[in-house]
Amino acid sequence: MIHILSILGDAFWIMALALMCSLSWSSWKKIPAGTKVPVAWKGAVVATRVDRFSALWVVPILAIAAGVWLKFESRAPGLDLDGALIALGVRLTVAPLAAVLHLSQVRRALATLDAEGQLKG
Repeated sequence: MIHILSILGDAFWIMALALMCSLSWSSWKKIPAGTKVPVAWKGAVVATRVDRFSALWVVPILAIAAGVWLKFESRAPGLDLDGALIALGVRLTVAPLAAVLHLSQVRRALATLDAEGQLKG
């Protein structure tokens, strides 16, 4: 049963990471090299811009690292069913939170860059 819960958590993380990486890859193609991508706003004004790689790939890379750590924790020796259920709950909560954070950040960055005329085609 514990192994099945771990696999269920893996499937959820894979779906979230696939969504995040797919968005980053398609956005990478739309944003020209050398463009500073907005990542923080104060109201409607851009407060911070970073390079394209950092804006599109840091959150997915951190999510992969967190997912690997949570995977190891979900299969820790001596973990009972209650611990496995808690680990599953954490994984099922953190994966969509990371995905929503990334999706909203990239969506807003693309809208800003589009309004500025900085996107390809």
